Amino acid sequence: MKRVSIIFLFVFVVSIDAMSQYYDKANMWRKSRNEVLLGVGVGNYLGELGGGSGGGRKWLLDMEWSQMKFSWQMGYRYNMSYRLATRFNFAWVKVAGNDQLTTNPQRNYRNLSFKSDIFELSLLIDYYIFRAKPGHVYHIKGAKGHKGMPFDVIAFVGVGGFYFRSKSDGVALRQLSTEGQGLEGGAKKYSPISVSFPFGLSFNYVYYKNVKFGLDFSYRFTLTDYIDDASTVYYDNDKLRSEKGELSAEMADKSDGSMPGNTMAGSPRGNPKNKDHYFTALFTVTYNLSALKKKVYRPGGKHSFNKKRNKARF
Repeated sequence: MKRVSIIFLFVFVVSIDAMSQYYDKANMWRKSRNEVLLGVGVGNYLGELGGGSGGGRKWLLDMEWSQMKFSWQMGYRYNMSYRLATRFNFAWVKVAGNDQLTTNPQRNYRNLSFKSDIFELSLLIDYYIFRAKPGHVYHIKGAKGHKGMPFDVIAFVGVGGFYFRSKSDGVALRQLSTEGQGLEGGAKKYSPISVSFPFGLSFNYVYYKNVKFGLDFSYRFTLTDYIDDASTVYYDNDKLRSEKGELSAEMADKSDGSMPGNTMAGSPRGNPKNKDHYFTALFTVTYNLSALKKKVYRPGGKHSFNKKRNKARF
């Protein structure tokens, strides 16, 4: 009976130790509060230029997919709880649009084009829909216990500020006032700085406890309609030429002149009811900064009996 009691006590102690190790690992997110991430991939935009053949914009269906451009981002994430984290993000997104790439006759005749680099700083809230969990502490084949899951699924939303500078054929467009911005009877001047509202999903695979590989899909609504320098109506081209010069008049109306009524003063050049949007699709690598911390050793160094044994050997 005494022997059975000893065996039972031993099994009980081992079981408690195993469970404590598991729950220790289940709460490993506490040891991964600080993370940095880097992403590379592509970006695109949705606006007036290019797009599908329809007369109106149908969100992603009206996007010109051939205009995907190299883009990247870097960020810092602080895990506040098991489900929530905050993230500071910097993104460099390249976007472009070209009316020659659409089969829509009005846009094709308009013949406008642009390219722009977008530099964005944003603050995001990350919500873990699923969070990676460790498996059985001993990983014994056939052993019953908690199954692990090496995947994170994160939904995020936030707000950011961004700077853009649109060009066409290498010429910066904003100062040319292509829609009469700042001129009598023309559109209002627009700022190269605006606000974005990013949201999206991230999928991560935990390759190792300190490293994750993943995919990040982020869409941005904005408060500007001038990323592509087209928003309202055509300005009187002769007046624009006299006020801003020949280059301004050329960039404002790049049609071939075969349908002059389509580009006369007051005719639609864009659609001010819809703001411009942009998005990114990126491959990401996330690294846990806690891995850089030095291990904390027990004060006093080695146990005294180890010191005595070492001295005896020498």
